[in-house]
Amino acid sequence: MNPYLTAIQALEDCVKDAMENNVDASTQSEIWRHYQGIKAIAKQLDQDTISFNIDTDSLCNSTVTFPDATDFVTGESISLDLSSDTDTITFV
Repeated sequence: MNPYLTAIQALEDCVKDAMENNVDASTQSEIWRHYQGIKAIAKQLDQDTISFNIDTDSLCNSTVTFPDATDFVTGESISLDLSSDTDTITFV
């Protein structure tokens, strides 16, 4: 649980406790105001967060086939090695 959700839960518990234990109205109002404030902050921060995950392993299975990959610039055939962390193009 992130710190904002922890604070929301704690303030929610405070609101309930204040009502159950007859805490004076001005203090209950102040606790409620803080509860609403942290909820608004958490909501705002959640909207600003964008996360995504790209599974790069499934994008390419290390085998790339080109039809007739000869005679590009050098007039020689080209070999691609995608099995390492870097793309390697060699002319053979």
